[in-house]
Amino acid sequence: MEEQNKSRSHAYALLIFASFFLYIVLTGAKNLYVAEKTTLQQLGTFGSFTDLAATMEYYFYAYAVMQILLVFFMHRLNIKYFLTITLVLSAVITILMAFTDTIISHWVLYTVNGAMQAGVWGCSLQVLGKYLPRKELSIANTLMTSGPAVAGVVSYGFAAAFGDNWRLPFIILGILLLFAVGLYFLSVSHVQRFPRVVETHHVIREDGTEEDVSDEDENDFIHLDNKKRKIVFYVLSVVMGLAVTGLFFTINNTLDIFLKQIGGFDNTTAKWITVVAPVAIIIGPILCVKVCDKHRNFLAVGVGFFGLSAVFAVLLLFLFDVHIVLSLVLLLAFMVLTNGGRSISLSIAALKLRDKIDVGVCSVLTNAAASIASGVIPKLFTMIIDKPALSPVENWTNAFMLIAIWNIVVVAVLIGLILWIKYINRNKQ
Repeated sequence: MEEQNKSRSHAYALLIFASFFLYIVLTGAKNLYVAEKTTLQQLGTFGSFTDLAATMEYYFYAYAVMQILLVFFMHRLNIKYFLTITLVLSAVITILMAFTDTIISHWVLYTVNGAMQAGVWGCSLQVLGKYLPRKELSIANTLMTSGPAVAGVVSYGFAAAFGDNWRLPFIILGILLLFAVGLYFLSVSHVQRFPRVVETHHVIREDGTEEDVSDEDENDFIHLDNKKRKIVFYVLSVVMGLAVTGLFFTINNTLDIFLKQIGGFDNTTAKWITVVAPVAIIIGPILCVKVCDKHRNFLAVGVGFFGLSAVFAVLLLFLFDVHIVLSLVLLLAFMVLTNGGRSISLSIAALKLRDKIDVGVCSVLTNAAASIASGVIPKLFTMIIDKPALSPVENWTNAFMLIAIWNIVVVAVLIGLILWIKYINRNKQ
């Protein structure tokens, strides 16, 4: 029995690592295009920043449409084989990017790649939620939600390391993605040998007593006890996923442009400085998961994270052009908080409520909304900061004003949701 438990623990650890590794390699390879945009624009053959931003816009359109389709077919899919086939094709497309010479070819390849990569987030969470025991979910949640930040280090690190040679990083990351897919296939096959363990755990009640409860009892501050409420929860998850992801990507995808336009840095230096951002913003999801483990009301945690980010957004509006170092500190603080807060929408809520909702469906729907925001918002935001009629300072002033208002609205909506839930709970009692 002891040997079997040890083997089971190794299988869990391998699955968590393989899921995390696959996600950061895939996301790093996809975001390599964002990291290389200053180099591609400098070449003059691929158009303006707005033209380059359209590539990711088309990617996320395809990504979102495919995810919506997956909602209807996920229960019939063999996730292991589905991800293997689609992500091997994605790796091939990534390698093919190195041999392109027109912006149209970028649009075509990234649109197809968006469809191929659409299943990775929802399917990965579905597998993790299905096979992992509760005690392993915290580390899985932490790693997966920090994945985009680590992927940022991968994409910008490769872009900076190879300088103006933008082609070779696509080849290397494409090959690495093939290896990651193979490792994931083996990890899922291994963990499938062990049946899922049904478990209870201890919680401390308000009167100080300790009681064995299920996840459903512990997370019953949101009563999802009928179909209507579950539908409302899915809809609200989609709306908030769209809002908070868009807020994060306004800065995440344009930090290098800010460094060039406001900081006056050259192309390569801006890339190296941008590598620091993903390293720093890893703190956000890690901190958010830990806080949510202690406080079951993840909506209140979201108010805390986005409330603080709103403060930094307002400070940026008035101080961004005072000193570049001060601006970077404020920008990084904003990104840490918004990246942490959005992890609630992307995975924390779904995994905490896994006994009440379909984790795969919820994750796919939320991630589809987030993918639309990831594609549309950076392009719209780039149009604001790249407006030729105004100076860079004027453009960024308008941009930060929009961010501050947007952030305050997010906080107001979260507070409204908390009050609404309390009202429903009071009526139920």
